[in-house]
Amino acid sequence: MEKDYLSSDSVMDLEFITNSETKLHYHENFELLYVLSGNMSITVEGENYLLTQRDIIIVNYNRKHSFNGSDDLFVARFIISYSKVRELLSKDMMIFWCNSTFEKNESYDELKRIIDQILNQHLIEPKKNSIYKLSLYYQLLHVITKNFLLTSDDIKYEKENNNSDDRMKEILQFIRANYQDSISLQDIADQFYLSTAYLSKYIKKKFNINFSELITSIRLSHAMVDLLYSDLPIMKIAINNGFASVAAYNKAFKEAYNMTPSQFKKNKNTSKQNESNKKSDENNNVKKRLEDYLSENPVQIFEEGEIKDIHLFLDLGDLDEEEWNSNFTLLINAGTAVDLTKSDFQEQMLYMKTHLGAEYVRFWDIYAPELYLDIHAPKENLNFSRLDSVTDFLVNNQLKPYIELGFKPIRLLKNTQSALMEIPRNQKFDSENEMTSFFGELLTHFIKRYGSEEVQKWYFEYWKKEDIVFYDLEYNYKPQTESVHRDYFHRFEIIAKTFREILPEVKIGGGGFPIQHYGKMGFTELLEMWKSYNEYPDFLSITCYPYQLERESNTYYEKKSTDMYFIQHNLETLRESMELSSFPDVPVHVSEYNLTLSNRNPINDHCAKGAFLIQNAISTIGCADIFGHWLGTDIYADFHDSQSFLFGGGGLLTKTGVPKPAFYALSFLKLLYKNIYKREKNYVITGNSRGSFRIACHNFKKLNFNYYLMDESKIEVSSLSHLFEEHESLNIKIRIKNIENGVYVIKTSLINSEYGSVQDEWIRLNSEEKLNISEQNYLKRISTPRLLNTYITVEKHVLDFNVQLKPNEFRNLHIFAK
Repeated sequence: MEKDYLSSDSVMDLEFITNSETKLHYHENFELLYVLSGNMSITVEGENYLLTQRDIIIVNYNRKHSFNGSDDLFVARFIISYSKVRELLSKDMMIFWCNSTFEKNESYDELKRIIDQILNQHLIEPKKNSIYKLSLYYQLLHVITKNFLLTSDDIKYEKENNNSDDRMKEILQFIRANYQDSISLQDIADQFYLSTAYLSKYIKKKFNINFSELITSIRLSHAMVDLLYSDLPIMKIAINNGFASVAAYNKAFKEAYNMTPSQFKKNKNTSKQNESNKKSDENNNVKKRLEDYLSENPVQIFEEGEIKDIHLFLDLGDLDEEEWNSNFTLLINAGTAVDLTKSDFQEQMLYMKTHLGAEYVRFWDIYAPELYLDIHAPKENLNFSRLDSVTDFLVNNQLKPYIELGFKPIRLLKNTQSALMEIPRNQKFDSENEMTSFFGELLTHFIKRYGSEEVQKWYFEYWKKEDIVFYDLEYNYKPQTESVHRDYFHRFEIIAKTFREILPEVKIGGGGFPIQHYGKMGFTELLEMWKSYNEYPDFLSITCYPYQLERESNTYYEKKSTDMYFIQHNLETLRESMELSSFPDVPVHVSEYNLTLSNRNPINDHCAKGAFLIQNAISTIGCADIFGHWLGTDIYADFHDSQSFLFGGGGLLTKTGVPKPAFYALSFLKLLYKNIYKREKNYVITGNSRGSFRIACHNFKKLNFNYYLMDESKIEVSSLSHLFEEHESLNIKIRIKNIENGVYVIKTSLINSEYGSVQDEWIRLNSEEKLNISEQNYLKRISTPRLLNTYITVEKHVLDFNVQLKPNEFRNLHIFAK
């Protein structure tokens, strides 16, 4: 029988599962399962998950579940006290969404590291809860709550039939709060304004037991704690836990455990030796299997406060090269088509073309009223002239359009819950013939104006309507049905077929899918659905933002993700889904990505944003063909409340054209050579045939628990330094072996809080909201990378030097022979 009782002062306990099957049941506490060997299929509230070695899942309290596993199943089971967690967090409604089979997240690695330390400590002291072991329990709880806690604030959507599930939770909470008293079915019926007949049937249906059995099981669970961990007499235990008499307690206990409480207590004291002999073999088996697991998975222990050194060792005589593509600067997310008719927008697009090497400019809302392009007009009356002014500007400046063909809304987000602006585009074609005619005329017009050779270089993206809208500027989520997706695929097929009949070489794709809303299996099903249509995309486009949408029973939650490798993990999920569905291996475009969806979050202006972009680029090399940072310029995010010089907009450039750290991060990436010699978490080193090298490196710091609890739009610039997990410098010890002797120059460009950060320079001007022209020009001059030159003589074919990075600093190093 699985243990579900904890002493009142315990936050959690550990036991091991070696049996291969457990029938449907539920617990009063949280349960974390960590597979050490074998595999298990677990069903939680009707949802089935397959766990293999080192997979983790948390089963929430009062969730019916069962599992069956392989013969070699070995699982570490942590019982986590619901009452203790509720006390520590001061919250009544708590859910953990922690399921490593469903998502990729670096937080699982942190979780596994702590669990392995606990297992190692358990092996050393299996019966003793040492201070160190208890501290690890609390570390584990901290990581779980930091990364996987869902509360009522995170609820985004509940199915209509979920009211009964809410009632079930409320009934359980009422019983938990009153189990020590004499409560009847009538008491609960009165509490929830139900008839006793209905309530009796409801409990039987939901819990598979009647009311009497339900309240007795809860009372027995609490009484067992007293029986195990106190010296109270049986009568006191019975009365304290709501039993009417000792006889009633004895009867219930005997039915559950085949003995009376007195016999249990006596056996506990008198049969310890027999139990010890019986358990000895079991414990030895557990110990042996635990030793085997830990020998295969050595425990990683990091000392607090240690100065972090990492080594970059490169042997030029033994290179394993990759190819670097500057696809992180190819695409600029500009704004609407109307925006691109404005001179300040155009000026900043050209600046990014010159300094970032941008080739494509993505824009949307070609159906804006200001453009006079009426989708219902007869083809002879279609007016493309204002749209021409946009595409003329791009083509004349050797920039290629990346045109969004869907009815994408004009949206400016304050945070994930509320928008500053939401302008929906709800136009619809009256018929498929009208749709075919319009898109046929659109492409034909482009070809006549610019030529087929030019237009076939463009990208056309057909956006899929989102499952999120902002009614009255407030977040609304509703999961999309199969019919919604099939409608999208049908419309894509019409457009793609029309385009390809006119220009077979045209590049049309879609549909801006938020992978994090689907998960691997959900996106696999979507691609399999798409395969049933005749027209496939020339590229798949996705969006990547650090927010998780999770479903627990019939309730949907969305929260900020602590996974700072979310883009890499989303792309891995996409690739796995493409493979599982046997979808054609088409190019992948990350048409939108950012560290935040908010255009009022000062992290957008911080050095950490630049360091994050370097980290993201290193971790996603070869994973996608084009990346489009959201956004290019703060002009798009300008609104009534953005009178300040900096206001947390998502652009690479301020609204007055001053480059932010994020801009310089992408410019550093553009400078890298084609051949990648080596890359690790904090650096990438590239080289060319002339013996020169370029290195991009960073010291990105993870955001801490406080950041994830805050409203993004209310973060103060002055508080940013307190929102990172740690503030250690990073020392990279670089050694390049088998290099030609001679004098080498190391030219360094760097951005940190002291040099090149427009946000920090603005703070030094007392964060004045309104700056005069002279002050704005000053910030543009001073907000540039610091340059350093170093000379090193190589005599024994080994180049040694160190690079020390401040928190959230990033650099580009150019190394060449003098």
